[in-house]
Amino acid sequence: MRIKRMAALVCVLLFALFAAGAAAQTRMQVYFAADTLDADAVRSLMELTRAAYPQAEWTAVCQEETGESLRDLILSDRAPQIAVCEPGEAAVWMQEGLLVPLDGRVADQAQMQMQVVSACTWEGQLFMAPLVAHHRQMAVNRRLFEQEHLGYMIDMRDHPVWYPSEMDQIFEEFSLAGMTAMEIWPANTQDCAAIEALIQAIYGGSLLTEDGARCQANNSATLAGLTWLRDRVHQGIIGVTASREQALERFLEGKSAVFIDWTDRETALYGHEARERGLDLLYMPYPTSTGLPVRSFELTGACVLADGGSQAQALGLGAVALWCEDAQAQRIWGDRAIWRDDAIWLPMMNAGGIGPTLRSLLCGMLDAVIGGDMKAEDALRVMEAAAGALQ
Repeated sequence: MRIKRMAALVCVLLFALFAAGAAAQTRMQVYFAADTLDADAVRSLMELTRAAYPQAEWTAVCQEETGESLRDLILSDRAPQIAVCEPGEAAVWMQEGLLVPLDGRVADQAQMQMQVVSACTWEGQLFMAPLVAHHRQMAVNRRLFEQEHLGYMIDMRDHPVWYPSEMDQIFEEFSLAGMTAMEIWPANTQDCAAIEALIQAIYGGSLLTEDGARCQANNSATLAGLTWLRDRVHQGIIGVTASREQALERFLEGKSAVFIDWTDRETALYGHEARERGLDLLYMPYPTSTGLPVRSFELTGACVLADGGSQAQALGLGAVALWCEDAQAQRIWGDRAIWRDDAIWLPMMNAGGIGPTLRSLLCGMLDAVIGGDMKAEDALRVMEAAAGALQ
């Protein structure tokens, strides 16, 4: 009898050890970079994932709560099993062999815009599942436009996109009324994306090839766009503020009519404030001579890290597929805005590869060009030469 009890106790202990080992193998941490999902959406997504994969222990690690980046976690040997972030934050770890390739595992990839997929691809391998794009556009103060008898310019049926000549007309009308219609700010790598978009969009230029892999800064359309911006600042019909934050505040105060760096994040952060101030906002794509909307976007995606073991990788791949395909997950993400359409999409400058270097070069020379200390053509020539030396 005593032997039977001992055998039973050994079985219980072995089962407990096995269960503990299994639990350790299926512990899944999901890193959420700042500005990817709000707290309520993170909770909803994690609840959905736990319900679909109850055999694992799922924990969210949010940068906004911990202050730690994906780099911090990886370098301190606390890498998560899944990371939700921008492509640029993940691309470096793909280069180091720390991410699981996702080729053939992302549904509807053929329907996604090429620039979206390219941002998530390194040397021909998909390392990130695109989840949602945040499109940058211009916010317009309707009341100020109507006050200057320019209400017809914001009729989306007749003016879905402003041509350069129409943009100039808007600037001139506001200037005659003693007001600056639009303002820019000194360029730095954190907040120059809208200025980049404006320079490229206005005459249909692009600093990068469609796949984002090569620099093509020294082209006539981009030169025309950079010259257009410089000339209008010199003419005083485009203003220059000390910072992006100051330009945004002046727009919210009704001191300018157009703000060029508005995304759905600004709507979430400032939409209520704008309504309280009595602002009636509408949104326009960037002006362009092509007549087609130009899309400048940031991207949130999910990647699976490779050092968590085969079971964690399988769970990670399953979770990412769930987030891409499940109807409830789609409601959490909202409008994913990653699908092919008839617009012109600008390649992401911060997705990795040559883009970040090109952005840094542009920011380093843009103020000199606008200030008249450097010719626009010289700046673009320097950018292309420097980028070529790195490729």
